[in-house]
Amino acid sequence: MNDMTETEDDFFDLKYLEEISDLFNEFKGMDNYYGLNLLKKNYNDLLDFIKGNVVVYEFDENELSDNELEEL
Repeated sequence: MNDMTETEDDFFDLKYLEEISDLFNEFKGMDNYYGLNLLKKNYNDLLDFIKGNVVVYEFDENELSDNELEEL
């Protein structure tokens, strides 16, 4: 289940799409090497799985860092 808003979904795609594609290609290479034929030809299923099962915490720039909190 994906609880992301459309804006968050777009942000996730822009930020992580290339890395997920690279990860899929690595898996596809291993899959081909071992002859398992587990993966389909595109990475959309992996992208949807990751989007549905991760939580991305984006911190507000105005929040204090750990070092700043220690100084208080």
